[in-house]
Amino acid sequence: MSVYRLAELSGINQSTLANTFSRGTVPSVKNLELICETLGVSLSQFFAEDEEPMPLTAQEVRLITNYRKLPENFRGAISEIVNNIPQLRS
Repeated sequence: MSVYRLAELSGINQSTLANTFSRGTVPSVKNLELICETLGVSLSQFFAEDEEPMPLTAQEVRLITNYRKLPENFRGAISEIVNNIPQLRS
């Protein structure tokens, strides 16, 4: 993913991200959380050295992006529906 695209999806300023990646500046906790949310990984997955991150398809990225644009009550309703699909319960 390009810095431009990550900035677009996360809402973090592109120059802030560029400095983080090229100059090694330490991101704020808030920005780090936004990066992780955008990439679809937890903070622990982000820092894990022995695990491969699960790449997201374009469809999954669109779904997450659109989900984040919804009002909180819609997000809760969608989560409830998805979490109650019998095939997904383990």
